[in-house]
Amino acid sequence: MGRRMTHDLRSDFLGPPTDEMVEATARAAASPDGFALRESRYQRELESYAAELLGKEDALLFPTCTMANLAAVMAQVAPGETVIADAESHCVLSEAGGIAAVAGAMVRGLAGRAGLLPVDELSAALGAAPDAQRQPATLAMLETTHNRSGGMPLPLAHLEQVGELARASGAGLHIDGARFFNAAIALGISPAAMAAPATTVSLSLNKGLCAPNGALLVGSRAVIERALTIRQRLGGGMRPAGPVAAAGLVALRTMLPQLQRDHDNARELVAALRRLDFRAGPQLAGTNIVLVETGLDAPAQQRFLVALADAGVLAIPFGAGRLRLCLHRGIDAAAIPEIANAFASARNALAHPET
Repeated sequence: MGRRMTHDLRSDFLGPPTDEMVEATARAAASPDGFALRESRYQRELESYAAELLGKEDALLFPTCTMANLAAVMAQVAPGETVIADAESHCVLSEAGGIAAVAGAMVRGLAGRAGLLPVDELSAALGAAPDAQRQPATLAMLETTHNRSGGMPLPLAHLEQVGELARASGAGLHIDGARFFNAAIALGISPAAMAAPATTVSLSLNKGLCAPNGALLVGSRAVIERALTIRQRLGGGMRPAGPVAAAGLVALRTMLPQLQRDHDNARELVAALRRLDFRAGPQLAGTNIVLVETGLDAPAQQRFLVALADAGVLAIPFGAGRLRLCLHRGIDAAAIPEIANAFASARNALAHPET
């Protein structure tokens, strides 16, 4: 009997790189790279391409999107000043408190709706007059797509409204764009149009784009110049940078069509799970993330995850009674029925445990 294939949907950074990326990495690794922090020709080409793609002046390569987000804060916010973000955003929940611990900034988390900030509260927070006891809010942060809501893209109108409020108060807007291109494709707008309201945007190269690793921070020349020093201070000045940058450039140039296939597969998976009476979504306007509401308490949900893994599917818990699945290049359309059947098998295993 053949060994069951495991479908790993714990994150889209598990999507395998393409042969072209692997070959580009190998060529760059065998080429002279350079000594200075931005001397690598592969790095320069990647940064120039990303800046042009997003309609910004400059870009800088980082090891991770978490570091790029932190550098964006440190380049635009003084210690003690306030960053305003959705309380359920990745920067607030899942980046080890770096904004406070490293940047020394206050974080004011607002109760958003699928990543959308409450505009009246944001306007009041940005417009509050600072005094000796209260430092100003100098940066607003948005995340698109929004992870906790199941990969929902933020509407362009909201990005523009938040950007305008920030500019009017003298603040910046940073977009955590770990899945920025998923959002642009879902909305049917150009990356430059989506980036226009922001002073800085971070980009993951290793999520749906499937580069082996790497991220970018895109913005003005002045901000990127400050970010270069900050990156070095944080230990992110990779040298040699060529192999990472070469694969990342291939990813940016070739992988956007793959993201649409991931979105299509996610919708097919939602439909397949719903046919089996699982509460799965989002179905409309979603991207490559599927959330499944199990309704189970923590111990039962852990047993469900074990049974699901035994049936050939790896997922992660995503809050009380909820699981997250990320579609990526390693999951093709033929795998969707197998994944749905694994959920049915896991449910049956919980309903009829071996005695």
